[in-house]
Amino acid sequence: MTWNVQSLAHEPAEWAEVIAAQRPDVLGVQEICTVEALELAAVLRRDHGLAYEVVPGPIRPPTPEEANAPINAALAPACDTPADAVDFGVAVLALSRIGEPDVVTFPPDRRDEQRGYLTARVAGVRVLVTHVGLDGVQADQIRRVSAAAAGADPVVVMGDLNVAPDAPELAPLRAGLAEVDPEGRFPTTPRGKIDYVLLRGLVVVGGPDAPATTASDHRPLIADLRPVR
Repeated sequence: MTWNVQSLAHEPAEWAEVIAAQRPDVLGVQEICTVEALELAAVLRRDHGLAYEVVPGPIRPPTPEEANAPINAALAPACDTPADAVDFGVAVLALSRIGEPDVVTFPPDRRDEQRGYLTARVAGVRVLVTHVGLDGVQADQIRRVSAAAAGADPVVVMGDLNVAPDAPELAPLRAGLAEVDPEGRFPTTPRGKIDYVLLRGLVVVGGPDAPATTASDHRPLIADLRPVR
């Protein structure tokens, strides 16, 4: 399951209700403060009996120049940090052990919060979670994600790529990975589908689905995957 949870407008308890209803083995989250990712796992355990392990992927705090950007001024109160120390980005939650976490940043874009991706390994599968930027940076950032996902081992790439299914920027990912919703039948925002789950070394055996929710401006995208045998 991948989900952009719209941190500035919603809270971990709201997200936990949606997650508990789906009970994904692995969840990639975007647009979340580090403190919220930790709280989300705690709420899932306390209120829903779901023992998720969590690895936050805070994309590095902004430089002093970037801290003056409006986005970081807005994120700071949400994350309960100063504007020059915002711990915000992505996270992985899983019902099994998460290993080998690593955060990689994209080149800075002073108009925006710092973007990047988190990689980790869950049950022998490499997981990569990302939230790609806007306004022309998509092609470069998606190329970087594609390069990071290259190889022969099983991998799942998931996240908010901020491009529509017909966007040429997706070509590098599609060259080496399959999609759970290749025809874009499941819109994840009012603007259409911009959230993706791509894979190698696994097959889709259930779903996909993008259930409606009021806990974010995005719908989660969900699929049941199994290793290729």
